[in-house]
Amino acid sequence: MKLVPVFCLLLFVLYQFLKSLHRVVRKKHIAQRTGLLDLPLLGAPRKDSKKIGGTAVICGGSIAGLLTARVCHDHFERVVIIEAENWLSTECAWPDNTSELKNKRSRLVQWEALQALQAWSASCFSKLFPNLVSECALSRIPMVPADWKYFLSGKEIKTPIKEYKGNLPPVLCAGRPSLETLLRRLVVGRNQYPNIQLIQGTVTGCEIDSENPKYLSKVLYRRASDSQTIAIPATMIIDCTGPARAGMKMLRRLGYGTATTNQPSLDDLTTHYNQNVHYSSFDVPATDDLIQRLPVEARKPGTTRWVPDLMKESRAILFQRIDSGIFQVVAAGWGLKEHPHDLDEVEAFARSLKFEIPIPEWWYDALHLLKEAENKMTKKIASMPPNIYTAFHRAGNMPSNWIAVGDSIMTINPMSAQGISKILLGVATLNSLLHKEGPGRLTENFANQFFHAQAEKIEPMWRSVKGVDYYFDTTTPIAGETLSTDWFIRSYIRAFLKLATKNNDAGSIMWHVFNFLAPPIDYFHPYFVPRVLLEMIRERMAV
Repeated sequence: MKLVPVFCLLLFVLYQFLKSLHRVVRKKHIAQRTGLLDLPLLGAPRKDSKKIGGTAVICGGSIAGLLTARVCHDHFERVVIIEAENWLSTECAWPDNTSELKNKRSRLVQWEALQALQAWSASCFSKLFPNLVSECALSRIPMVPADWKYFLSGKEIKTPIKEYKGNLPPVLCAGRPSLETLLRRLVVGRNQYPNIQLIQGTVTGCEIDSENPKYLSKVLYRRASDSQTIAIPATMIIDCTGPARAGMKMLRRLGYGTATTNQPSLDDLTTHYNQNVHYSSFDVPATDDLIQRLPVEARKPGTTRWVPDLMKESRAILFQRIDSGIFQVVAAGWGLKEHPHDLDEVEAFARSLKFEIPIPEWWYDALHLLKEAENKMTKKIASMPPNIYTAFHRAGNMPSNWIAVGDSIMTINPMSAQGISKILLGVATLNSLLHKEGPGRLTENFANQFFHAQAEKIEPMWRSVKGVDYYFDTTTPIAGETLSTDWFIRSYIRAFLKLATKNNDAGSIMWHVFNFLAPPIDYFHPYFVPRVLLEMIRERMAV
């Protein structure tokens, strides 16, 4: 019996030691794997007020290009965005009211599909754009507390409202057209940042600095107005061309990114897998009268997700009210064979889901009322392309002043709705590093530093999304991997999710990590590890 108190004392000492160790590791992960320490520097002036000489050239004027340009404005004498889609360089591309847009983005799947944002995104936007609130009001984009509604097999994961004393951080509720139009208006349409120039044209190549081949010296583009090739001297070049990955192709032509004795080529560093995700997305415009007749649970702006227990179901429903009274209804799944084509089929899809707790009737009541506006509804039925990631930080023989941000470096399953946060992690990293640069030429290890720092922040996103995708036998894994790769970590996170439906502290961690306000290492706090392992054992015994 005397051994019992000794054993308890040893357990207590071990627990305190593990807590202290976790605290140390967590502090390191906050710095390396989140953007929280980068946030205070966003929008801040340079210490000496001296900007870096020359021009930052941004290839691509979508969301990644616009946000990168906003950051570069604080650091470079001149910023040029080269955008191939002509209408995006005209005033027609940034009206106050998104409904006045007369064109659609070409080759952009998300333009008419689900888009959701996290609290991290709103924090970054607020730092970069002091007039964000008033401009959101002009665009009828709600900014609301980030009170997510996340249901795992019908069981709710609670939002930490009490932890924030009822004042949760804000989140923007905007579809892709409204968000991109807002950002384009803020960056180039209001003339708030006069050293940013938007040019119509197609980037065709780059030139190597004749005096120092470690640097690129110019960007070549074909001008839209007369098809003439123009060269722009460039201090820094940022590839924001998205899935086209134009920059990588140009580097290959110039001989960069080739294999060295110790480092593989860019081709060898590019991995991909096919998650085989399909979805039907419906945008339903509702009048004020219709909104008032909806169930109260459906009226509030924000996102509600009904996601599956990954071992029992492969389909999900997402529902949100976004800008201008638009309601987005999404039916999605891995290996989905039949796609809903209207709201009646969405209802049948939802009622067939194998959830422990069915989707509540208020949602079906809302769906029935939204059918009144079905004649004005837009829909997008899509199969998502494979996920791709290039580990630029592991490449050798790379130029010192060329970097990539956003989908140019990584594309992931859009059901995770993390694309904008991924961009902002890269942009915030870039901003922090530029604050350390002097007014002269960028240091020779600048690009390498950037790619390493960015990889620390976005690779956890790649691993977590891949971990979900690998649960389904319809997924084609990365060459050399199987769907059992990293099975223990994936099982642990799944068990943590289930615990979060019962434990408010676990729910708080899920909320913070999903909103990029905490590092994933929080899943492994010593308080939770035994509880999660017990959850895993219980499930295995129940089989």
